[in-house]
Amino acid sequence: MAFIRVEATPDLRKYITTIFTDEFMQKYTNFTCFMDFQSSSSVFLNWGSILWVYNEEVFDGFVKESTQFSSWNEMVKKAADEAFVKKEE
Repeated sequence: MAFIRVEATPDLRKYITTIFTDEFMQKYTNFTCFMDFQSSSSVFLNWGSILWVYNEEVFDGFVKESTQFSSWNEMVKKAADEAFVKKEE
């Protein structure tokens, strides 16, 4: 099992809240907003921590069960694409 460690800098937190809009969450997940997603996934990840440490396999399983994505990385990529490609068009 692989554990991921991510330093949750203020810039990263801002980026995450920017890409995971309510519209995105309602379209692709079982949640109405990112805050609900965070609350449900807190078993796997403490979003309030300065350092996010999570089991990649378990967190990807949560993402797969509650979204249209097979992994957290896929979900982040799609959200970023939608957030920034829309703005550029």
